[in-house]
Amino acid sequence: MLSTDLHALLRRHWGYSEFRPKQEAIVQAILAGRDAAVVMPTGGGKSLCYQLPAVAMEQTCVVISPLIALMQDQAAGLRENGIEAAFLNSSSTPHELQDTMRRAEQGAYRLLYLSPERIVREDTLQWLKRLNIGFFAIDEAHCISEWGHEFRPEYRQLSTLRDRFPDIPIAAFTASATRLVRHDILAQLRMRDPARVVMSFHRPNLRYLVHPYAEKSAKQQDLLLAAIEHYTEGNVIIYAPTIKSVESTTGWLCSQGIPAIAYHGRMDTGTRARNQESWMTGDNRVLVGTLAFGLGINKPDVRAVIHLSLPKSLEQYYQEAGRAGRDGEPADCVLLWQKKDLGLLTHFTLQIQDGAERERAWQRYHVMRDFVETPACRHRAICLHFGETPAWQTCGACDHCGIKLPWTEAPRSRKPKKPAPAEKPVVAPGTSDLHTALRDWRRDLAKSTSVPAYVILHDTTIEALCQRRPRTTAQLLQVPGIGEKKAERFGAQILELVAAQRE
Repeated sequence: MLSTDLHALLRRHWGYSEFRPKQEAIVQAILAGRDAAVVMPTGGGKSLCYQLPAVAMEQTCVVISPLIALMQDQAAGLRENGIEAAFLNSSSTPHELQDTMRRAEQGAYRLLYLSPERIVREDTLQWLKRLNIGFFAIDEAHCISEWGHEFRPEYRQLSTLRDRFPDIPIAAFTASATRLVRHDILAQLRMRDPARVVMSFHRPNLRYLVHPYAEKSAKQQDLLLAAIEHYTEGNVIIYAPTIKSVESTTGWLCSQGIPAIAYHGRMDTGTRARNQESWMTGDNRVLVGTLAFGLGINKPDVRAVIHLSLPKSLEQYYQEAGRAGRDGEPADCVLLWQKKDLGLLTHFTLQIQDGAERERAWQRYHVMRDFVETPACRHRAICLHFGETPAWQTCGACDHCGIKLPWTEAPRSRKPKKPAPAEKPVVAPGTSDLHTALRDWRRDLAKSTSVPAYVILHDTTIEALCQRRPRTTAQLLQVPGIGEKKAERFGAQILELVAAQRE
């Protein structure tokens, strides 16, 4: 497809005039009928790489996605952009499933999301033959590999797609795969001359700080309070190692007057969704979660990701820490750890019954231990682990290379003080009020329509609206993130809010 046509679709549905690095080449490869293996860091725009070609070829892209919430959010976001999308999972009623399957057979959807567990079922494989499928897209593809940090046996069975649909291309996407995992993905899916795109693992706007501390709970609590006082703007993610520690940390922060919320896998679906939405809209800036939180989260203004213990692998740490600074602005990734964390990881490793998997766990353990104990550049260590050799030796953006944070050096007492208001940038009169008005409108609309707030407008789009202050629909369509569908649905309301703040 001509580049001009792709840019027109990008503008119409997503509201952007330019592709991010490598996106257009990946889209063109898929449109040419090639398999594709893509490793792109968090925030690089992986989802557009399979969503856009699905729209362009006017066939159905079947997306294999690991989480129900992720499927639902992506489908909702696509529909808001004027693209027909749906999902098949256990959250749907029998009537909804039947209706979705019927419409899929009629070619109504450009994207259809399924879990790996569902797609490998014999009845599903037989049913998929009735669809006009353009290609399969596999998200979180590192789960395919037994060397991947989130290996899931169901993903391993996806090799059956090549047997059942030999002529349909497969595109695999992940944010964190070592060279060994990448080779395993290609082999398991039996890819044929795939387009291979491996982007740099270096994210220069992130500051990595590894901070060991004494084994006293009060010390950790002091650090957390100092951190939250430090980050007065944007959102904060705190990763805790267990459900018990998530709940205790959240409870303690709330007792100190900090409205933190929890997120973990054992919460009921409704509570978990409400908590995530509260954090996404900024009603609660601080979220304490386990690994269950984060996949597919599209929140650009996370200013800090704080780990309260050692992750089980460097891949896991890179993925979780990478949820900071998706807007390209500076953000901190702070790993607070104690010597006892090593004992806990050892304990979990010894519980693994399968000998080969236990050996892989030991390898991950030693890589993680070397990362926190070896005095070397953190950015360079991450790049080398993923098979990338930087030309530089020091990054200037980690604790080894000279970066220090005042809150980790001298944490305050456990009595929190009210954060001082952040120094506001110089902006046009009314811009701050407009920002508040747009966020309030977005929050109310999200609640009334039962979709995540970021599906309606991304934070970066709100910032652009405040800067550009459009007066007409034509000007509104020039704002990044405002496509034709959004302008049609919400344009009048947005322009009215902008005009009200101008008066």
